[in-house]
Amino acid sequence: MIHKYFGIVVVLGTILISACSVEKTEQKVKENNTVEDKVIVDSSTTELNLFELSAKEEVGYRNFQNDVNLKHLVGLESISIAKLYLKAGFDKKYEVQYALYTDREGYVQWSNEEDKNIPEADRGSDEQNIKRFKNIDKGAIVQTSDYEGFIEYDSGEGTNGFQMIKNEEGVW
Repeated sequence: MIHKYFGIVVVLGTILISACSVEKTEQKVKENNTVEDKVIVDSSTTELNLFELSAKEEVGYRNFQNDVNLKHLVGLESISIAKLYLKAGFDKKYEVQYALYTDREGYVQWSNEEDKNIPEADRGSDEQNIKRFKNIDKGAIVQTSDYEGFIEYDSGEGTNGFQMIKNEEGVW
């Protein structure tokens, strides 16, 4: 009789241990997700930030949004301007983002009106843009002329470049 109950206890214990083991494994997988995975899974706005803005960048971004006057950006480095451009896209402030696009003659590829007509779906999802621009803030400017260059950065999927053009006043 004891052997019969012992066998049942062993079988039930094995099932229970297996269930706990599977639950722990699933929990470990969730806990070991990379920050990128957590960002993509959690769609809250604060979790979608690729980078932190410095205090100077934050002030420039806030002031620039009010009147899109480039005077608010004077003194900011190329990577800072790229971060503001990307932040405006994440914030869905496409007017601000377009205002950060170059106005240098020969480099403008589409008008503000055309930009307004770009469908949301064609701008890339937050998840796509997070992958595309990951680590841009850790990149380095490679200046190819007095007013041209690109930010070279490793997105985790290889080396990428983000083209930068200075305007006539020297603002990237």
